[in-house]
Amino acid sequence: MIQKIFVSDNNIAIFVCPNCNVSKSADVSKYKRINKSVKLTIKCPCGNVYSVLMEMRRHYRKQVSIPGKYVFNSFHGKVQNGALTVVDISRRGLGLNFRTIPPIQIGSVFVVEFNLDDKQHTLIKKQVSVMRLVGQFVGVEFCSIDPSDPSDKALGFYLF
Repeated sequence: MIQKIFVSDNNIAIFVCPNCNVSKSADVSKYKRINKSVKLTIKCPCGNVYSVLMEMRRHYRKQVSIPGKYVFNSFHGKVQNGALTVVDISRRGLGLNFRTIPPIQIGSVFVVEFNLDDKQHTLIKKQVSVMRLVGQFVGVEFCSIDPSDPSDKALGFYLF
């Protein structure tokens, strides 16, 4: 089994041997510019060799499968609506899969709306900006994060 570890703000990762529970911290700043997971093989002084998946993202991403919808206003004034699936959620953004991709590009801004799968089925409605496009997958960042915004509060509780 691969351990998943997160890197601190000061680029320190803590590796814990699953065999003897000895921990070791290491400076991983050489991986700082990579914005995805990095797989490493670690050899513990006890002789155990284990794999870790080092998460280089700034925020934890929760894997989900939540239906939602979007509203995109093109530069030509045409409004386009459609269905999407939220596939991951973090404090700063979302991973989305579209059934039909609207005419978006990196930097495009649109509105997403979905209900969390929490007890209250909390409505989340946020303006987002496209950061990444890969096939049907679109990575977006929230245009604003405001602790007093009910959607942002709900996302904070949902993720932790």
